[in-house]
Amino acid sequence: MRRRGRRTNEERRGESQERLLDAAESLFARNGFNGVSTKDIGQAADVDPSLLHYYFTSKAGLYVAVIARRAGYVNAARREALEAYARQAGDALTVAGVVRAYVESTFELARKGDAGYLNYLTVIAQMNSTPAGGVLGLETTPFDEVVQLFIDLLRRASPGSTDPDLYWFYHMLSGAITLSWARTGRIDELSSGQCRSTDFDAIADHMVSVFSHGLDRR
Repeated sequence: MRRRGRRTNEERRGESQERLLDAAESLFARNGFNGVSTKDIGQAADVDPSLLHYYFTSKAGLYVAVIARRAGYVNAARREALEAYARQAGDALTVAGVVRAYVESTFELARKGDAGYLNYLTVIAQMNSTPAGGVLGLETTPFDEVVQLFIDLLRRASPGSTDPDLYWFYHMLSGAITLSWARTGRIDELSSGQCRSTDFDAIADHMVSVFSHGLDRR
């Protein structure tokens, strides 16, 4: 039997990995992928930088692991909301309803998240503006499957829209979401404080209002 208070090698490895992930998430959020070195991450995590390469192979491997660590929560929240709306609406799906389910579940995470989760959302915002293949291992993202579900429901709600219409619609919506996740403070300055980049309730409400009619045929 293991003596109480002593950690196993597996527990120590897990703790080191979590410290590296937490430190990398915070530093990537603040300085971006290219503005952070493996030495910076090791020092912030109080872990020998050689362990970063041992556990994650490279800085890019660690970045991919940071993205993957919380992606399941984002995907689960979005999928649950979209599927619940689809069941409730049946054949009466609307673009407004699909958008509301996707956007409100997305921003519920931002409203409830701790500092680490908000750092994560900032990293996702950066990833969304990184060219495909810009980080090895992120040629696709963990979010793609649920994004396709969102587009499939839009297709049912707006049968007159072409696939390019739907994908461009997602492109614009995704940009608005991740700009908001980045919390740049730009809207605060432009509006002289009337709008706040941390007001996720107002952001979600306005985003639903703007995008609900984005596939209307004129």
